Amino acid sequence: MIAKSDLRARAKTARDAEPDRGPKEAAIALRVEELPEYRRARVVASYVGVNSEVATRGLIEGRLARGEATAVVYRQDGDLALCLIQSLDELAQASFGLWEPVPSVVADAERHYAPEDVDLFLVPGLAFDPAGGRIGYGKGYYDRLLGAARPGAVFLALAFECQMVDQVPMSPRDVPVNLVVTERATYRPLTPPTKAKPRSKG
Repeated sequence: MIAKSDLRARAKTARDAEPDRGPKEAAIALRVEELPEYRRARVVASYVGVNSEVATRGLIEGRLARGEATAVVYRQDGDLALCLIQSLDELAQASFGLWEPVPSVVADAERHYAPEDVDLFLVPGLAFDPAGGRIGYGKGYYDRLLGAARPGAVFLALAFECQMVDQVPMSPRDVPVNLVVTERATYRPLTPPTKAKPRSKG
């Protein structure tokens, strides 16, 4: 099996070179909007797409227009935290080009959400497989965030088809996803997401 570092590099190169991004991102957003899991989610937590990640602003804006609770991730003390936003105007570009809630919004304790309060997470990544395997950027931010979610929460990854591989190497710390949506398909693993189990030493 290919090493994680090699897979990350290949997947990022493919994603960076993805042509016709606009129509493909629109197709992904349409698939997401039609999912029953997304429609019934009371609280959704989302990343804000940067660089070559699948864009999420349209999905976020749609939820806000419907008055649906939407939290956005931001970095805090080496991990990801969640903050409710009421408008895309409450986002600003932070370090590394990431878009996060502005400090005045983060300072409002009533806007804070715990991972266990979220029904569905929109998740980025570099490579995915049809069984829900996911490789991120190697820092474990989303593995820790999703690992703190309540049982039954939905982990929905957004990706281009070029990011799909036959099998992603998973470690005991890696958290798989329930769904992967690309411009061509919706992948539904047969089992709910659970943390990868350590291999037996025997």
